[in-house]
Amino acid sequence: MLSSRVVGGAQGEDAHVVAGGAVQWVLCNDGTVAWPAGTTLRLVGGPMVVCPIVQVPEVAPGQTVDIDLEVKETEDASDIFYSLVTPDGQPFGEIAHVKVEPKPRVAAKPAVVVLASPMDGVEGGIEALQGEVKSVEWVLANVGQVPWPEDVSATLIYNTPGFEHLPCSVKIPAIEPGMTAHAGLSILMPEQAGDWKAMWVVASPSHPEFGDILLAEFVVGDFPFMDWMLASEAEADSFSEISSQAPEKEAKKLSAAVAMQQHHFFGAGEVKYDDEAENESLVSLGCVSGMSAGSLWILELALTNDGTEAWPADVALTCCFGSGMGCPSVSLSGEGVKAGETVLLQMELTAPEMPAQTAWVVAKGEQCFGPAMMLSVNVQ
Repeated sequence: MLSSRVVGGAQGEDAHVVAGGAVQWVLCNDGTVAWPAGTTLRLVGGPMVVCPIVQVPEVAPGQTVDIDLEVKETEDASDIFYSLVTPDGQPFGEIAHVKVEPKPRVAAKPAVVVLASPMDGVEGGIEALQGEVKSVEWVLANVGQVPWPEDVSATLIYNTPGFEHLPCSVKIPAIEPGMTAHAGLSILMPEQAGDWKAMWVVASPSHPEFGDILLAEFVVGDFPFMDWMLASEAEADSFSEISSQAPEKEAKKLSAAVAMQQHHFFGAGEVKYDDEAENESLVSLGCVSGMSAGSLWILELALTNDGTEAWPADVALTCCFGSGMGCPSVSLSGEGVKAGETVLLQMELTAPEMPAQTAWVVAKGEQCFGPAMMLSVNVQ
């Protein structure tokens, strides 16, 4: 007697496979004679989302054979049924059945990119005068497939200590896919010569992985713009008085630098670096890839106090952009880090469900210093 039975793989009423995957059956010859040469496993019910005809070898009684079939992508759920068929077209044995379910649809995520920046083509920084109000503008594009959320804004995340009166938050319109938005700021220059930097992050509290960085850097000259504007009498005397003043002592400076970084993966994973993306205000912690969502890894980070003042004891490495990937903040040694000293941190990170970026800064409360440290992750 010719006969077969499904003894392994997908079987039972709840057996299912996701479209784009594979289905496997283990068929046993539970009859009394070998299956004849030319026996096939044929699709006898359901849509043609798998190969409709599969050649099956001669199988002696009591032996088994493994059947593996790739399932095509489909947006509709369905049931498929297979039967063994003799060379003369006679079906026999147990019907193999499985439910095919479409892949879960991944919700489209909002996305933004900076198309134009006031720093484009500028080397070293935008020239400015003391006390001058400079206007800067960025052009942002919605490069995603959905409108931006209503809570998008540009929020200040970093500024050179002493660079005050900066806009802390600017509302960004929720534009449609393919549209652009202009983000403009008017910034009052410090009344002191030097290099001054500020960074804002375009972010959404409802979508932590959404965002990009807006950077503005200024080189303020030693010409006292406000004094010049307000002077009405004795111009020569006023300038003589300014020039005769004793030079001020150099102000103490809080600063930080990345001395070393090392990623430690517990399985698959690699990291690459884009040196061209770095500058004094932004340091790359690399672009991690080859990991699946939810995977854990360790980032060792050595930070050096390259300023002239000791860090306060309550300084922490704090997430300023994105989700933090499971590490929103890392406290330092609990003691003030003196100028020239280095502290080693361990960050326990978790790969996000979607490709994402996040950044950290060294901060004490709302005051931050040193560069923003950006990490990118592309999950499988």
